[in-house]
Amino acid sequence: MGQSEFDFSKPPLVHKNAKDTEIKAADVVAPKVTGMRLRVLQALDVVDGMTGSQLTDHLDAWINSVKPRLTELQGMGLVEDSGQRQKNPRGNQEVVWRITNRGSKFLRGEYD
Repeated sequence: MGQSEFDFSKPPLVHKNAKDTEIKAADVVAPKVTGMRLRVLQALDVVDGMTGSQLTDHLDAWINSVKPRLTELQGMGLVEDSGQRQKNPRGNQEVVWRITNRGSKFLRGEYD
């Protein structure tokens, strides 16, 4: 899966008939999930579970750009530690990250 399959320039939008609470939630969350955060979230939505190293390969990005975004997205409740571990190319165990239900809803424009 390559970057060209996604439109990273547009954050998810609210529904056409969005309630005031949905609009307010979108105003708070959406501006914070752009750039690399959005790319990481979208990648985890397409591939079910990846380590930070796998994400850097998938996104053709630097590990120092990806791993902090995972921590930030976890703090927002959009991704989570799957409880699984995989060895990276250096032989070290890494967390396998997955998108949460909230993260999937966010990408579909459903804010809670």
